[in-house]
Amino acid sequence: MSSIFRAEGVEEPKSPDFTWRGGRFSIIYVLVAVVLTLLCIYAVFRGASLFNPGYRWFDHVFAVLLLMAEFFLLFHSIGYLLSTLKATKGYKLTKTRVFIPLSEPPVAVIIASFNEPPAMLEDTIISVTNLDYANKRIYLLDDSTKEDLRKGAEALAAKHGCIYVHREHRRGYKAGAINDLLRHLEQKYVAIFDADQKPTYNFLKEIIPFLEEDDKLALVQTPQFYGNTEYSAVAFGAAHQQAVFYEYICEGKSVSGAMFCCGTNVVLRTEALCSVGGFDETSVTEDFATSVRLHIKGWKSLYYNLVFVQGLGPETLAGYFTQQTRWAMGTLGVFKQVVAQFPCHPKALPLSQWWEYTLSGSYYFVGWAWFIFIISPIVFVLFGVRPVIADPLLYLAAFAPYFVLSLYNFYFSMIKRGYRVRDLFKGQAIGFVSFWVLMQAAVAAMLGRKRAFGVTPKGAGGKLPWRYLTPHLLLLALSASAVILGLYEVIVALNFVFLVNVFWALYHGVLLSSVLYFNRAFAEYPDEHIFRDWAAG
Repeated sequence: MSSIFRAEGVEEPKSPDFTWRGGRFSIIYVLVAVVLTLLCIYAVFRGASLFNPGYRWFDHVFAVLLLMAEFFLLFHSIGYLLSTLKATKGYKLTKTRVFIPLSEPPVAVIIASFNEPPAMLEDTIISVTNLDYANKRIYLLDDSTKEDLRKGAEALAAKHGCIYVHREHRRGYKAGAINDLLRHLEQKYVAIFDADQKPTYNFLKEIIPFLEEDDKLALVQTPQFYGNTEYSAVAFGAAHQQAVFYEYICEGKSVSGAMFCCGTNVVLRTEALCSVGGFDETSVTEDFATSVRLHIKGWKSLYYNLVFVQGLGPETLAGYFTQQTRWAMGTLGVFKQVVAQFPCHPKALPLSQWWEYTLSGSYYFVGWAWFIFIISPIVFVLFGVRPVIADPLLYLAAFAPYFVLSLYNFYFSMIKRGYRVRDLFKGQAIGFVSFWVLMQAAVAAMLGRKRAFGVTPKGAGGKLPWRYLTPHLLLLALSASAVILGLYEVIVALNFVFLVNVFWALYHGVLLSSVLYFNRAFAEYPDEHIFRDWAAG
């Protein structure tokens, strides 16, 4: 079942088991082992194919690029497979506690706001004030630059008994605002919510006991869950894209002691945060950057996969691209630091944590990998460039089993959590169409360019002008041309070498065409409120 159902107390169904040599093994273990074996076979085959005769110099250029893209995805496929194993075998925190300690250490509850709509902000404030936890103090950190919104936030804080904090100089953006307040806090713990995140009444009572039981535990992170998926195709796709992260990947990271702060829906130990100088103000993903510092300092982290908070996902393609650009630039910027630190301080972190941070930090290079995959069948069919020279039957024999079982393992693992294949495909599609902004973000991050902290737009918004989607439309047209010409070669000329490339051009074309589905205007929500009764549990 997905985490939202587990939050409501529905027991997660057990995995299908079978007996083998007297022991009981989850079928997912066998799937992972088989996929890893097939992955190794394919990796060896692809590496050897680079040395086959017949390559011209420009063939070699594309061959090397394609091999790099494939090995990048193979690397992250291994990461996901290991996460499913660790989560299945080692992650146990999936049920609510029967007995909750009566002690309530002081908690500072922070709502971070920047030019947010008053109605949405008030919903969050009401949810936070309704938290069933007596020893809390609520702070509204409002960095709004629009005077009417600033006054509105201040009035809401006064109305609901929150402490209003506003800075004239927005040094460090969200991280700076929290750090400025941190110097004056005396509470033992800090809970952080973004302005659109509404917690259930029992959030603190469920999370604080974990921190109380372990003095070295710096943070407990809970999932993000979007409540506006019914109203926005973009939010729906984004929710199912990030569901992959908040299920097995986060559980696996928690087992490895490498779960990082995601910026909201999190409770941190004030002492731990102060020990690293507060949140890292040099990164637009201050949560990820600060987590590295905490782990290097010896602090521990925990992921609790129960949904206690409901928020808003990006509702338009423009909002989604803004979010992905910020995440990509910040995460890749931290990845540069991780790579630079490892040779000089290899013992600063256990290898399991280095591994997890390398996986997370390098993920946003995926835009370049997708781009190379898109253009490879195009240049072969339309321009005669050969990125791969190999016997077609041998290629299929090496690739098809790995590809089919990898997809099966991915969908099977997520279906076990209550997700549907068609919904997961929409999550894959919206991630795929972000390739162009991810490519630009990766270049900017590697060149060390700075980017202001951009809040994901919420509420009504229009379609992206078509000129902003020129790369998508151009590659879609070229992929369609490659399919048509490739089918001609297969059917008329009986040249079956083109068959594999037709398949890939068609697959990429379908994914690229989804940009037409996601690029739609978003109107205001209907009269009924999407968050009604959520905070009340």
